[in-house]
Amino acid sequence: MYKIGLIEDDFMTATLIIDRLRRGTDEIKPSVELVPFDNMTLEELVDYIYANRFDGLVVDHKLKSSNPDIDFEGTDIALSMENLIHFYPLFILTSHPNDAESERYTDVNIVYEKGNYIADTTGLIVEHINKKILTQIEHFKNRLADAESELETLRNKANKTDEEKDRFIELDHLIETSLCGRHVMPKNLKNQSEDIQELLGLARKIYKMSEEE
Repeated sequence: MYKIGLIEDDFMTATLIIDRLRRGTDEIKPSVELVPFDNMTLEELVDYIYANRFDGLVVDHKLKSSNPDIDFEGTDIALSMENLIHFYPLFILTSHPNDAESERYTDVNIVYEKGNYIADTTGLIVEHINKKILTQIEHFKNRLADAESELETLRNKANKTDEEKDRFIELDHLIETSLCGRHVMPKNLKNQSEDIQELLGLARKIYKMSEEE
């Protein structure tokens, strides 16, 4: 079961959104938790989200208006999470979609109108948005799993071609940035590291041969 975090400043609205998110789709019924953010800095909030391993996040855009002590909006959270975990499944549910779309170059494909979602009486809008959210989570997880599987296959291959070495580094970089981008080694250093490991391996072989002579 997927776990979705919700960041919403109005409790009653949050209750309605949680009810609709939990409906999921015919195939998937996610769990949904309200994420506390009062008295947190943006960095503390991002750390909390990461530590609690939410598979995806639904965020209100306008957060400052209800609490003057908060100095960030939903789009700030979206950008911070994208910097931490590349392609992280995050969606903005807001009463101000135009503001959210224009602010900080937010991807218009992740912004949805909150009023329509809550007031939906047919269930069609809820189902449509839920499917988009859950599909994005599935794609993120499948993409990561496929990369890990391919990386393991290449890791176990003794003699890699230059193309396979490049692919190995590309996959390793993709996995690192998809798990946590804070401590990612630049790809050019990974290339150097690969060369160093080869040189060390060659040096060990030469040293072993000299001992045997």
